[in-house]
Amino acid sequence: MDFFQNTMNWIKGELLEAGLILTFGIVTVIAGILFFRLGATPAAKALLWPLIVTGIIYAAIGSGMLYSNKKRMAEFPEHYKTNRKEFIVSEKKRVEDFQYGYTVSKVVATLFFVTTLLLFWFSKNPFWQGIGIGLAYFGLAGLVVDYFSQERANAYYAEIVKAADLKALYIKR
Repeated sequence: MDFFQNTMNWIKGELLEAGLILTFGIVTVIAGILFFRLGATPAAKALLWPLIVTGIIYAAIGSGMLYSNKKRMAEFPEHYKTNRKEFIVSEKKRVEDFQYGYTVSKVVATLFFVTTLLLFWFSKNPFWQGIGIGLAYFGLAGLVVDYFSQERANAYYAEIVKAADLKALYIKR
């Protein structure tokens, strides 16, 4: 498979992920509103703001990813045609630059889970427990998203390295 086809496949995966994240955000906001409107207990009503905030954040992330990846999809073919070597080098750097985000999301999720446990152990207030549920939900969703994103990024990075090595071999001859 041509290197550029790997790039386009990666972007298509990012677009699918972005659409799913946006949809997840919207559904989460709707769920928060439904819990508030239809819930009969204080605990159900306490989920309004945690779910709305989580949903808005995920909808914003999904929207941003849709915008940036559609833009890349339009710009990348010309950049690749103009200078393949520069394109591969810039993609290598770009993918390396966002790798730290996977570690950050795991740390944040861990902190959110610990906070949730503490809130449930030390508070019987539905508001604080609702915040705990929102934090756990946010962290779990982030881990799921990043699990698949990191898998795709690692596969794409391996293709970048392979393409960069092929270019280096070709230049040496």
